[in-house]
Amino acid sequence: MARGKKNAKRQAEEELARSRRNSAAHRSLRRRAQKGAGARSAQVADGTPDQEDLQQPAGPGGEAVESPAPDPESAQPASSEQPEVEQDHQSAAEEPEHEPDRLPTSELTAPAWLAAGEDAASDSPEESDSARDGSPADEEPADVDAPRSDEPDQHPAGVDAGPGAPERTSVFSPSSEMPVQHADDDATAVHPAVGDTEVMSPVDAQSDSAATATPPWSASAEQDGADDESRVPSRKRRRAAWAVPLVIALIAVLYVGAQALLSTTVPRGTEVLGLEIGGLSTAAATEEVADAAGGIESADLELRAATESFALPARDAGLSVDVEATLDQVTGFTLAPDRLWAHITGGGPISPETAVDEDSLTDALEAAAVQLDGPAQNAGVTVSDGTVEVVPGRSSVTVDQEASAQRVQTAWPAAQAIDLIADTEPPEITDEDAAAFATELETETFSAPITLVGDDAEATIEPATIAAMSRVEPGPGGLELVVDGSALAGRIVEDNPALTTDGDNASVSFDDNHEIVIDEGSPGVTIDGEALGAAVLSAAGSAERIGELPYTAADPEVSAEDLGLADFQEVISSFDTPLTADAVRTENLRVAAADVEGVIVQPGDTFDLTEALSPINEEEGYRDAGVIVNGVLTSGMGGGLSQMATTAYNAGYFAGFEILDHRPHSVWFTRYPAGRESTLYTGSINVEFRNNTPYAAVFNSYLDGGSLHVDVWSTEHFEVTTSASPKTNITEPGVKEVSSENCEPKGPGQPGFTITNTRTVYLEGEEVDQTSNTWTYKPDDAIECVSEDEDDGDSD
Repeated sequence: MARGKKNAKRQAEEELARSRRNSAAHRSLRRRAQKGAGARSAQVADGTPDQEDLQQPAGPGGEAVESPAPDPESAQPASSEQPEVEQDHQSAAEEPEHEPDRLPTSELTAPAWLAAGEDAASDSPEESDSARDGSPADEEPADVDAPRSDEPDQHPAGVDAGPGAPERTSVFSPSSEMPVQHADDDATAVHPAVGDTEVMSPVDAQSDSAATATPPWSASAEQDGADDESRVPSRKRRRAAWAVPLVIALIAVLYVGAQALLSTTVPRGTEVLGLEIGGLSTAAATEEVADAAGGIESADLELRAATESFALPARDAGLSVDVEATLDQVTGFTLAPDRLWAHITGGGPISPETAVDEDSLTDALEAAAVQLDGPAQNAGVTVSDGTVEVVPGRSSVTVDQEASAQRVQTAWPAAQAIDLIADTEPPEITDEDAAAFATELETETFSAPITLVGDDAEATIEPATIAAMSRVEPGPGGLELVVDGSALAGRIVEDNPALTTDGDNASVSFDDNHEIVIDEGSPGVTIDGEALGAAVLSAAGSAERIGELPYTAADPEVSAEDLGLADFQEVISSFDTPLTADAVRTENLRVAAADVEGVIVQPGDTFDLTEALSPINEEEGYRDAGVIVNGVLTSGMGGGLSQMATTAYNAGYFAGFEILDHRPHSVWFTRYPAGRESTLYTGSINVEFRNNTPYAAVFNSYLDGGSLHVDVWSTEHFEVTTSASPKTNITEPGVKEVSSENCEPKGPGQPGFTITNTRTVYLEGEEVDQTSNTWTYKPDDAIECVSEDEDDGDSD
């Protein structure tokens, strides 16, 4: 008996749990079955089962199966249970509805007891709702009570369900043996949550007997209507749950379609490389961008470092625009939302994608480094034609080629002029320093004329004159203006001759006693060119622009040093030859002596007799005199000058000078040393010797005591000795017949012979030179004028 009561109690608890899971959902399942929409196993956490849902299924004979009464020992007092029941009921009502598991429509069946119970529940609001919805209320899924894998076991813990225990049955099953019991109107049913094994007995607030007599699943008709109304929002929420995915799917389809439709068009407002390509097709945009890219690639890329620059076409530097990659940013299919948003709101500027040939870029930077790298150079200033210009300097530059390559790749093509990464050091004098100095020159130094005041005169110098004589150079403190004082002094003297005086030239002469007279000359007064530059700058920097003109002594044109006056200490050699009775011949020698007097021969220079006497003409004072030419006595200009040749030759001979040219007469004249004399014939025979001493020499010639004299004044250097050999090969003169119209007959002269003269030169007792000259004279034949025969002759 006790075992049966326990089984009945357990069965009641199981039926109560199943009714709580299914009673609120079974009407919806029937309607959905009629519509073919499938079934949903609902779990209701907060409703009291409707009256018609709690109709007990009939047994095999059509009679209701009476359920055993609940165990009185399990009942709790209503007063102690009521607060908890109300609280559970309220929290169950607030608990959100969970979406039930879905079952296919084909698996739904309507139990017989539902069909039988429809008449009893026809008065409830659920019936009218079912009629309006057109859903049958008598169909239930056959397996709605099938236990789920996640449902906990309903057997109490520690209780063995023996062979006599009843099987678990569903409230929707026809074989369920559950008697129908009616609860009082005031009775309240408490339903545990889904899967909860605890079963609360219905509690009657009025009496304990009513609570125990009324089945826990019984409900009033009013409560059934309230359940109907609570199910209306549930249906709306389910419909909304189905609508949301459909709307989302529709939006997704529209989104993908829009992206595909717009994939071949550039978003409006898109700009690249300075072009507006918005709204263009991909092909049109490609053509536009390719044209612009070609122009940019062929344009010069300027690579800069400090103040230097190097330019070459960007294409030669290995830089190009990747047109396809550039347009891929705004065309082509993509699901990215920003692309669609760009079509709606406008794209705006985009950056071009570039391609780089690393080898070409490396070569370009190496070429740039060759030009850009270098030491620092100071800035400068030039002054030309009164114009002041700044010459820019440059910093020292060492280009970091590797880092610069990265910068070029990043900056191009947005920038066509790119500052390379380089180590730089500015010059000591910068462009700013040079510009400031140029401004100072223009506003101060060259702004107005200056005046320099001398002893008896003053000079006004124009800015253009100062500028023309100036240059700018770097100095210890920066740029400085350097004035060429000497050149400026010459310009000032040219414009103002009264500012200077000429000096007296040095000279040498001889008095009546044939002694040397030396005049060293005297300096003049002139502008000091070395001090003039500083005086000009000082005056230009003063407020009055006035300064003092610097003077200095001016050397004469010919100074004592120029002449070597200090060397003319004594007569180092002298020679003389006797004069003849021919007055014209003597006068010619007087003129020649005046020409030789004062001739100065500097060390290493050459004495040239013809040069000293020229021109030999009447204007010079020479006259015609008798001359023997090829045995014929004729008159000629400058007759007798061969005596000057012999006298000057011997003066140089004994001075130790190096003899360069001379020629003795063809016949010997007894007034000259045999073999040590010379004739003179302009253009063919001359007397020349070089001053091979370290001292200057001056010649003096004069007629005195019936002789022609030639003296050499200098500083003694050499000692000279001479000797003559005996005459040999003596030939007596004969008679020469001459047929010329100007033939002058004469008697026989000196015989012919051969003779050698030797000169020895000593320096400080040491022999330094010895020279021997051998000459053969012809006999001086008598002249007999008989015919026109042409005979060779000599002139004297």
